[in-house]
Amino acid sequence: MSEWVWALVRWVHLVAMAIWLGGQLFLFLVVRPVLRSQLDRPTQTQLTAAFGRRYSPLAWISLIVAILTGFAIGEHRGVAWSALVSFPSAYETLLIVKMTLVALILVLTLLHGRFIGPQLTELARSPDPRDRQRYHQLLDLSVLISTANLLLTLLIVLLSARLVA
Repeated sequence: MSEWVWALVRWVHLVAMAIWLGGQLFLFLVVRPVLRSQLDRPTQTQLTAAFGRRYSPLAWISLIVAILTGFAIGEHRGVAWSALVSFPSAYETLLIVKMTLVALILVLTLLHGRFIGPQLTELARSPDPRDRQRYHQLLDLSVLISTANLLLTLLIVLLSARLVA
């Protein structure tokens, strides 16, 4: 294929990563601080959940597009996928690390989106005072997972910058 086609594939890969990372940064650096300064914790949780539900389809699409275009880019660069497990080059070692981090992000995103987030939202609505402690524990876990996800994404972007060198 023409180099312009591969430039387009790389561009789509970068745009997908920008959507994934940009959404995380926006929620982490803009939305959450504003909500924290204006609202009580349960209301913050409800609004954060609403933002998350709106962003989630776009985030998943961008992540899947980034993964698919990443594999296509690897194919174009001649990566021997089966050889990644034995004596890889420096490029392939970085690629293995990047792929492992992407897999970890997938697991963390599924864990948060399917289990922790919905439970947190439910507990935030609960009038039962006994649910307050569970809510705060789950909120701490949610913040930890979200922060880890953001830091892992930033690390993946760094590794990506190194891979194109």
